[in-house]
Amino acid sequence: MKNPNAIRPRAQELNESIRRPEDILELKIEQLMVEPKFDGSFIYITHDRDANRTVLCTKDGNELRLDPAAQNFILRHFGLLTEHFLFEAELEPLPWSESNKVALNGNLYSGHELPFAIRLVVHDVLPMHELERPVSSARQRYALLRALASIEEGVQFVEPYVWDESKTVRICITPCQEMTREAAAELFRVGWAEGKKHRRVMLGGAPYEGLVLIDPESLHKGGRSNKWKVKPFHTVDIHVTELREGFSGKVPLFEVQGCNIKTGEAAKITSGISPAMFAQLKQAQ
Repeated sequence: MKNPNAIRPRAQELNESIRRPEDILELKIEQLMVEPKFDGSFIYITHDRDANRTVLCTKDGNELRLDPAAQNFILRHFGLLTEHFLFEAELEPLPWSESNKVALNGNLYSGHELPFAIRLVVHDVLPMHELERPVSSARQRYALLRALASIEEGVQFVEPYVWDESKTVRICITPCQEMTREAAAELFRVGWAEGKKHRRVMLGGAPYEGLVLIDPESLHKGGRSNKWKVKPFHTVDIHVTELREGFSGKVPLFEVQGCNIKTGEAAKITSGISPAMFAQLKQAQ
């Protein structure tokens, strides 16, 4: 259910133009912040301006209803913070698997108990007073996030930093490194070589969907100009079971659902589908 009172900024989107290490070298930015790309659902941890309470919602303002034990733990953790800060996070199953991801995404509003835990990874924070006029750079916001999690200055980590946890939820801070374009390109090249067999990119010994590159000097603003998702092409043979189409504003959205022919696991494709391609799929039903 949409919550019109959930405080939300214009969404920061990920530019998906980078697929090869060489593409990173073509960016106009000398230094980059590099984070792992988690494979889950994006959410805001924010505040209801009328009810004066912490809420979890999607970019569109749809309020989440997770398993009560998990939901209440997250709300308690962020309860005092959301009066002053808005958090951007990724919600994914723990352990991660395609079937667990599908199960979690299908129960974001049901309140049903799930047979696995949830990992909530926070990757950005925005002071509420900057919602209309942002002044903090991405570098400053990540430093603020570390300070809120009481991470000592100078402490480096390559795995998600555990901020708090219970039996059902692990709240983490994303690891983030600042480096040159050349170093980022090499990190992606090596990570893809190590994880290619499983269609993952390895970083710090762990598998991820890819990497996220961020302009350290960028302000929090909507659009695709400040963050890039670095994800290699993957191929999979699926049996198509359902086609969906809709709009996000004026932008057409296409979704193909099915199951992996080799493994039988559920598969969902939501990006890289052109209107012409979708029309061909509809004709081939």
